[in-house]
Amino acid sequence: MTSTPTSAATAATVTRWTPSWSPDHTDSSLPPITVINDPHDLPDYTITALASHHPATGRVAVHPTPLATAPAYLAHDLIRALGKHLPPPHREAPWWTLNAESSWRVTLAWTQALHIDHYVICRAHRITERHLEYLMALRERTRTRLTLVISGPPPAALATVLSAVRHDEIDSLEAARQHLNTGAQSRSHASNYPGWHHAAPFPAPDDEPWYALPPRSRRPGRRPATTTPTTPTTTPTSRGTVNLLPGRATVPPPVALPALTDLAAPSPHHEAVAQRIHTRIAHPVHAAAVAVRALTGYGIDQLAHLTRPTPQRPQADLPADLPRWAELLLEAAHVHTELENYTRSGLPAHLTDANKPFRLTCGEEEEIAHATETCRLLAANPAPERPSTRRRNP
Repeated sequence: MTSTPTSAATAATVTRWTPSWSPDHTDSSLPPITVINDPHDLPDYTITALASHHPATGRVAVHPTPLATAPAYLAHDLIRALGKHLPPPHREAPWWTLNAESSWRVTLAWTQALHIDHYVICRAHRITERHLEYLMALRERTRTRLTLVISGPPPAALATVLSAVRHDEIDSLEAARQHLNTGAQSRSHASNYPGWHHAAPFPAPDDEPWYALPPRSRRPGRRPATTTPTTPTTTPTSRGTVNLLPGRATVPPPVALPALTDLAAPSPHHEAVAQRIHTRIAHPVHAAAVAVRALTGYGIDQLAHLTRPTPQRPQADLPADLPRWAELLLEAAHVHTELENYTRSGLPAHLTDANKPFRLTCGEEEEIAHATETCRLLAANPAPERPSTRRRNP
């Protein structure tokens, strides 16, 4: 496990966070790692670890996928442990799920935005050296507490890590239970995140109602009017006209989402949409984009141009009083953008368009369209969305 030291002179030129770590580059002030030794692989240790899972209070227990050695797999396991699902297997996997660094940036963005401060990794003796390196990099960046349940001979890579960082060892089931059942406190706004309480089914059941997005806003900053759309058996999307329910001659008309007018009294329809977005969209930028569409009616082609209010620029396209569940998604998207830390112009993100929440990369419009349909949302009017004219990067 190696990483190249970054000097102060070159730190400003680093374009994105990469999950790299080495034993000689670690922060000694981080909380010590806790190692729970289970040399006889007793089921009670794993049961106790999994029972400690309580993300609303900041603690997440993860059971890594057996025999999954690809570098991105452990990141996917952490994302699923946060209550999110990767895109369904019947469609082509999004590019970011196939890239380890991108998958770990997504994991870090959710970890920070949802205030996760303790990861419990079961069967940690089975994770690979690369997985361990990425996990340590995540710990360094988020300062998250880390508990490793070792239910077999510890690998050499783990011994190397433990020789370089502060750690505590637990050798009894009773001590493990005491460690895993203390320290959790409901102390962050993330405890009110809807996904912790009512997860939407995945994949969506056939009889799940569709929702119509608010009418498309014709110009930025203009709240859409409330209308009741009529929808045939097909609906226009960014990929053309597709069947909503194949094999059926008709479909029920979608429920019209109300316009974003009274945030003090949220609509139960918006609450249902919030649960779908949390459960079914694993990428924070795509989740935030669908939330904005559901609340405002903006089209996919308008997202990159939207602005948020700032003290210097109070007039903006997005209102300052979005629901808390949507603010959390935008916060996660912002963290992810900072981790990417680049824009289409090639300049660091903090130097240009700082009040724009979306800086979409190649192919993300298509992913947002998929994510919108996965949440059973569709456009309220048939006006086609303007195709993007941005140059596609390879």
